[in-house]
Amino acid sequence: PHAGRTMEGVNYHYSGQAQTRLGHQFTSAALVRFGEDPVPLLERFKVSQPLETTCYPYRTATQEMIHVVQDCLAAGVPMAGLLLDGEFGRDAAVTFSREHQIPVLIRAKATMTVQFEGESLTLGALSRQFPPERCHLYAEFGWRVRRLSVAREVGGFDVLIVWRKVHGEWTRFFLFSTFGGDVTVRSLLRAWKARWGIEVIHRFFKQNLGLGRCHCRTIQAQENWVWCVVEAFHAVLRVRREGPGMTWRAAQRQAAQNAEQYVLTGLEQDGPLLDAA
Repeated sequence: PHAGRTMEGVNYHYSGQAQTRLGHQFTSAALVRFGEDPVPLLERFKVSQPLETTCYPYRTATQEMIHVVQDCLAAGVPMAGLLLDGEFGRDAAVTFSREHQIPVLIRAKATMTVQFEGESLTLGALSRQFPPERCHLYAEFGWRVRRLSVAREVGGFDVLIVWRKVHGEWTRFFLFSTFGGDVTVRSLLRAWKARWGIEVIHRFFKQNLGLGRCHCRTIQAQENWVWCVVEAFHAVLRVRREGPGMTWRAAQRQAAQNAEQYVLTGLEQDGPLLDAA
């Protein structure tokens, strides 16, 4: 049964160009703070459903998220909340947030239906009631935002209608939040901007550190490859911490020189080469 696409462990996934492509999928988690480099916690090969085994179970994106968070909590990793992209199940994520008292901020689709002031409508329709001129300007980002209290069957939460200019035209996207009312819109926007750093390191993983270049067909080989990529990234991250303002490319070159020096001499310049961060 393991032949062709199934044997390779690849699956269809959404890409940034709004296309569905065939490729390997990974679970990614990182610690993020506004204005700082993200610190990857893991980049794990996501098993496609036909390849599922007892040791390598298949999980949906939301199931994987819950599994990762529970592991982090068990390990004592502190977190102010979760920042999740749009592929995570909105209702399941809200339920998880309530049960575990961990607030979430998630990108929502325009087709998401909510109850607002006794009316059921999509977020796209809701945004037409609140065009940019009716939203508050947050000059730090150049975005106009309106925060609204809405509800679904799982309970109430907030929706942020965010307008931003792209090529001179106002475009909107949506976030839904289970953070309390004491958390300001500015804080939520700063958190969401911090999450963008994960996309930056994803590109670095792929373009500079060869995340997708492993040709092995076993799951464990893919896991080993990903571990090496993340460890290499931590070496680059450490160089950037030692030299604030250094570009990723320059830090990569310096990290490579540090690794070569270590291999040739066995001497570590400033403690362990690969910092677990």
